[in-house]
Amino acid sequence: MITFADSHVDLMGDVTFSQKQLIRRWDQELGKKWGQEVQDNLRDFMQIKASLNPETFPNYAANETLLAEFIADKQVCYERRIADEAKNALLISVIEYEQAVRRKAELELLINGREAVEEVPEETDPVTGEVTQEYVPAIEAVEPMAQTIDQEGETVDNPDYLAAVAELAECQAVIDGAGAEVLAHVAARSGQ
Repeated sequence: MITFADSHVDLMGDVTFSQKQLIRRWDQELGKKWGQEVQDNLRDFMQIKASLNPETFPNYAANETLLAEFIADKQVCYERRIADEAKNALLISVIEYEQAVRRKAELELLINGREAVEEVPEETDPVTGEVTQEYVPAIEAVEPMAQTIDQEGETVDNPDYLAAVAELAECQAVIDGAGAEVLAHVAARSGQ
C-alpha cells in the first residue's frame, strides 16, 4: 500500500520551497499511487460519467470506486500541501529572524567595537581536581567604526557607518516584528 508523506517542510531544517515546488512535490506524491495515465482516464470518466449508462458501460462501478478513492487521495494531498505552505511561510520567517539576530550582533560589533579580553588560563583545585576557572581564550579588540571621515579636507558622515546603522535598524525591525509562533520555533531550533 502506498502512503503519502505527512509533510515536505522540516521546521528544524533550513530548506524552504517556492509554492510551485510544493505543488510539484505533492503532485509527485499523488503520482506515486496514481500514474498519469490512470489520472487522465479517471478525469475522462468523471467528465462523461453523467452521460453513461451504469448498466451497459463496462467497469462503471469499478471506475466509480476508483474515482472516489482518487478524489479522496487528491484531497489528502491538497490539504497536506496547504499545511506545508503555511509551515514553509513560518520556516521562512524563522530563518529571517535567525539571520537578523546574527547580522545584528555583527553590526553592533562593527559599529561599537569591543575591548580586548586577556586570556584566562584554566585553574583546578589541587585537592579535588575540579576545574575552578574555565579557560577563556584571548580576544582582540575591535575598534568602533568611525562616524565621520575626512574627505577633501572636510569632515563628513561616514557612508559605511550610515549604511551599517540603517542595516542595523532593518535587522531590529525583523526581530521586533517576529510573532510568538516564530519565537517559539526559534527557541525549539536552538534547543531552548
